[in-house]
Amino acid sequence: MILSCDPEELSRLSKVELQVAILERRSAIRWHRGQILDDRCFYDDYALWHLLKDSPPRPGLISVEWGMGQCTLFYEYRRSDTLDPVPEGAILDPKRWDDDLLGLTEEGLLAKLVQLQKALGAHRDIRDRPRTIEDDRVLYQILPENLPADFRLPPREEFLGYACAPRAGCPSFWKSHGTCQGPHNLHQWGPCSGSSKSGRF
Repeated sequence: MILSCDPEELSRLSKVELQVAILERRSAIRWHRGQILDDRCFYDDYALWHLLKDSPPRPGLISVEWGMGQCTLFYEYRRSDTLDPVPEGAILDPKRWDDDLLGLTEEGLLAKLVQLQKALGAHRDIRDRPRTIEDDRVLYQILPENLPADFRLPPREEFLGYACAPRAGCPSFWKSHGTCQGPHNLHQWGPCSGSSKSGRF
């Protein structure tokens, strides 16, 4: 469900629609938080932002140079060498992660949805600096379970180089899509198939 951040517009949703929208957004943020090691990628951000109106489209045809530039920024600014600690009071049981929604009124659900939309918008609308690990942490804190992500990445030579080529590393990934007939599915290794449109890097 693609929605705006406007509380007045969101208030037109029914109680069931509010619940569905909240769970949809929480699920997307949890998926984003759950990516680990070389499954983490700047492209994952688009899976969050597409829930907001006026978001940029997911890139379809990407050059090796642009893709590697984004991967390098991701490695420099969205990586940690250590695990974040689990805060006191974190909810470890996934079955309880959405217990806070039980018994909420429409007004209470609306407030939670507006909060989620604003958090997603803040994560998306960073334009004057690189997006950082702290921006991801702030986004994940919107979730009631308050669990940390694993921000570790493989060593630089594996993530940004050819140490594990040809089936690992950003350069090998982008080159695997070099012969695709677009649009690309950038959640998997190339080459992509099944499209009649011509696309190249």
